[in-house]
Amino acid sequence: MSMIRDMADPKFARQKRRTTAFRRSVGILFLLLVLAFVFWGRFVAEVSNVQFMTRKEVARVVPLEGLLLKNENVLRAQVGGKLHLAAADGDRLEAGAKAAQVLAVQTDAGGVTYDIATPVAGIYCTHLDGLEQVLSPNSIDVLVVPEIEKIANNATSEGVRVEKGQPVLKIIDNLSPVYIYAEITKSNFPDFTTDKPTWWKATWEELALSVKPLKVSDKGDMWEGYFILSAYPDQLLHQRKIKLNITTRTLEGFLVPHRSIVDREGQPGIFLSIKKRAYWIPVSIEGELEGMLAVSGPELNEDCRYVTNPLLAREEQRVE
Repeated sequence: MSMIRDMADPKFARQKRRTTAFRRSVGILFLLLVLAFVFWGRFVAEVSNVQFMTRKEVARVVPLEGLLLKNENVLRAQVGGKLHLAAADGDRLEAGAKAAQVLAVQTDAGGVTYDIATPVAGIYCTHLDGLEQVLSPNSIDVLVVPEIEKIANNATSEGVRVEKGQPVLKIIDNLSPVYIYAEITKSNFPDFTTDKPTWWKATWEELALSVKPLKVSDKGDMWEGYFILSAYPDQLLHQRKIKLNITTRTLEGFLVPHRSIVDREGQPGIFLSIKKRAYWIPVSIEGELEGMLAVSGPELNEDCRYVTNPLLAREEQRVE
């Protein structure tokens, strides 16, 4: 009877509800802590972004834009008439080969044809810009490159009517040196010196070639002058204004992002992932380029994995 009275007592009922609520809150809190611990561990592992250590190469690439100077022989029509092309752009012709014909109409019944022969061997090109004799490698020592806002591109078509003495095509000597006149920013070429020029790797339209400073002058924060090209693709010869991508510096080795480095008492190091847990090891920094560091150390090889983002990583903490 006493027990029944106690349970019916409002005060006793309130106390029991409080006890039950407290126990429930403790249970929920404990569950939340467990879940937080689990999800925090997964979050750290996700943020740590563990990757394999691999040998890579990074390059600093800067643009170089300028005007091409090449040996170009302009061919003209000997007479007025209808032009017939004897080759296609990019063809290699020998000296004395027929490049085109001009049909000079004399009567209603027909006319006389005049052959246009190549004076030298080279690349056949029907694109004329009027700068063939202005931008010549033979004049580099005295040449003052004019201000050129727009470059003409007059392509000669098959069957077009031409006048006597009109330029119709050109032969580009691909065996003679080809140069580019350009201005470059000094900050893009910090290692360049005029007394010890070196060859730079370059690309044009994703095709490889090499570039070397030839005759360059100091213009304050710029270098201005002539650069010689080597191992260039023949397609480039049809251009006048070109843009090259120059590789000024490369860095090879075990490359890691700058954020991967964790200093301990002045010693740089990285976290390796060993059995999915983080372990700090010291490394030596061999170089830096474009936000990447080349590191070395006795424990580094292509089979190890490292933490690329150690912001939340701690010793022996799970990172994957």
